[in-house]
Amino acid sequence: MKYTIGDTILILHSKEEGKVIDILSNDMLMVEVKGVTFPVYYDQIDFPYFHRFTAQKDIYVPKPIRGEEIKKEKPFPVNREEKGVFLSILPVWINDGYDERVSLLKYHLLNETKLTYNVHFQIFLNNRLHLEIKNEVLPFQHFYLSDLLFEQLNDQPRFDFNFALKPADPKMALSIDKNWKVKAKQLFMQLNDLKVKEQATISYLLFEKYPEREDNEPMVSAKHLQTGVSADNFQAVAGRSTQPKYEIDLHIDKLTKDFKKLSNLEILAIQLNEFQYWLDLAMAHHQHSMVVIHGVGKGKLREELHDILKVTGGVKHFVNQYHPLYGYGATEIYFK
Repeated sequence: MKYTIGDTILILHSKEEGKVIDILSNDMLMVEVKGVTFPVYYDQIDFPYFHRFTAQKDIYVPKPIRGEEIKKEKPFPVNREEKGVFLSILPVWINDGYDERVSLLKYHLLNETKLTYNVHFQIFLNNRLHLEIKNEVLPFQHFYLSDLLFEQLNDQPRFDFNFALKPADPKMALSIDKNWKVKAKQLFMQLNDLKVKEQATISYLLFEKYPEREDNEPMVSAKHLQTGVSADNFQAVAGRSTQPKYEIDLHIDKLTKDFKKLSNLEILAIQLNEFQYWLDLAMAHHQHSMVVIHGVGKGKLREELHDILKVTGGVKHFVNQYHPLYGYGATEIYFK
């Protein structure tokens, strides 16, 4: 192997020297430069001796590397500053003979807080599930999520996260949902800036602090609630059609016969699970619109549906107004 732990290396982009602190794989190392650790590929570094011999030391001034670059997974002091939870992107550059270009994007989740989270992570490409991961992320550590080819940005990637505390805290929210969609123009500009500034990663803040429980909780998402309902309760909706529907009725008596045995939380879980399935299916089939019948009641189900629609990228707009067939008990959804 060309490098060993403790070797002095040179970052080719920034001309800064550092040390190898870990061997991650046959083509990737973890290096430390000025107290900051981050992963690099073999073709991004070299031994510094030729550069030391030829460089004009009175001209070159090394540029600092920002502190949010990917850290090595090891325990950190509990008094470390909390910054939040981030999605980090590490671009892999290649030289095609004319210029450098990005061939691959490597995604990591960075936990810069003192808390441990259970994470449910999904990637959707063209509104179809591409990858699903369930894992935990420890305080001040990170874990690898996935690679996507640069060309897959054309598939409109969407990243969905559900975070829940481990262990659960009755004073804190049951879970929180976050999603991130690639904005191609913005990402291209950031990649160009990254190259100019000679930095390694792009980071997006998912949330700064985990929220406290609200007085009217449970505020729940479809993903989180599924874990609180037994498999038997989902049998009634398991044999779904793969053809989209224009009208979806979420009244619980339409979804399961045993609804009288269920708690309000379990009923809401089944309803949201049903809604999420038909919503994803409608967008996958490029459906123009859809009507969801949720009833009037206390408005809890309607509020949860609207919260999901507000953060769903394929939704153009939705309305809940009087309809001659449904009264005020239905929401009409229009897709992009």
